[in-house]
Amino acid sequence: MANKQAVAAVRDPLIRAATAAAPLMRSSDQAVVTATERLLNALSDVEDTARLEAALEAFGRAVNAATAPRLSWWARRRAARTT
Repeated sequence: MANKQAVAAVRDPLIRAATAAAPLMRSSDQAVVTATERLLNALSDVEDTARLEAALEAFGRAVNAATAPRLSWWARRRAARTT
């Protein structure tokens, strides 16, 4: 009985996560797609918190990198001169 209640408690959040992930799986940024896949896989075993935390961190980094504003041409040129 407790197992059925546990499954019911996690079912809705997992369905919402999968629904939210669908557009990310079609991203042109392969790092976002890979991180989303890994996060969804980690969600399948919520008891493995280390795996879930690592997947969440990787997902956050991938999405941040994909959505970071691109430097202007001048800023890229300045950065190239200093390196």
